[in-house]
Amino acid sequence: MIKFGKQVFKLQSVDSTNNFAAKLISEGLADNGAVVLADFQTNGRGQRGNSWESESGLNLMASYILFPDNMALSEGIYLNWWVATALVKVLSNYHVHAKIKWPNDIFVGAKKIGGILIETTNHSAKIESVVLGLGINLNQIVFQNNNATSLKLESGSQIIISEFASMISEELTKSVKYLMATEFLHNLYESNMFLLNEIGEFKKEEATFQAKILGVNESGKLKLGIDSELRTYNHGELTWVLP
Repeated sequence: MIKFGKQVFKLQSVDSTNNFAAKLISEGLADNGAVVLADFQTNGRGQRGNSWESESGLNLMASYILFPDNMALSEGIYLNWWVATALVKVLSNYHVHAKIKWPNDIFVGAKKIGGILIETTNHSAKIESVVLGLGINLNQIVFQNNNATSLKLESGSQIIISEFASMISEELTKSVKYLMATEFLHNLYESNMFLLNEIGEFKKEEATFQAKILGVNESGKLKLGIDSELRTYNHGELTWVLP
């Protein structure tokens, strides 16, 4: 059985925990379930090349390593559903009600508290290794981005980063058995979606429009209701317009 957090690499500073984890994998130094933690990232990355704002020593910057057993490339979306819902569960331990803003941002109310960057190495049509990159705002209270928040701001308490990281390891260890329970994961992800069954505003190319958020399909595309018509969108086809 996979146990996350049994092997931990703790760094003061690194360009990216995902990069460091990928190097460990390539050099054969990472166990299944290994964790890389850093106080500071000089080149923290988000989705689609976005940077990640984080003050040194205040937040969780971590990468969790997984060597899946016989996982097809087409099943990679389940990784996102699994990790995102695990993060929501851990945040609930602090009495913080988080939601998943499609596809992989974690929000509390209308503010971002964290994000996920999943990177894989593949052979033929199989996924050989996975790096689950997590950035969660824990103790930072001042942000350049007005749409950001932290667990300290939401809970009113100082967060012990090592304990939070251990909680994630425990939750991933407990829930990894659901990774291929596709219907269960799909339903769990949808039930935790930001603005599910509500109206959101989006931008596609230069046009903005409103649509009802209806969930995701079996391949992870966003389902939107527009003028009584169901439409689906891949990540990158449109952007959220947030207040």
